[in-house]
Amino acid sequence: MTAFSQKDFAKLIQRTLLAGVFLSSLLIFAGFVFSVSGSPAGAVLLRAGLLALLLTPAARVVMLIYGYWRGGETYFALASFTVLALLLVSMLI
Repeated sequence: MTAFSQKDFAKLIQRTLLAGVFLSSLLIFAGFVFSVSGSPAGAVLLRAGLLALLLTPAARVVMLIYGYWRGGETYFALASFTVLALLLVSMLI
């Protein structure tokens, strides 16, 4: 397996965060527009946008696990997996 460069790893994290923020912004904006127009879909889109915003850090941790595992850094991958498990448990509580 080829080495996973730090530059590729940083791009992976950057794209994950950018996609999460872009998706949540799009959903929140669409929800605002629909809410102003009086459509009941506005509340659903606003909630979906907030959910996407809240799940963005969890998606980042998933990408960290992938990047560390692919880079051969098992200890950091397991530590990131522990963080992900704690995030999931805290969401359930």
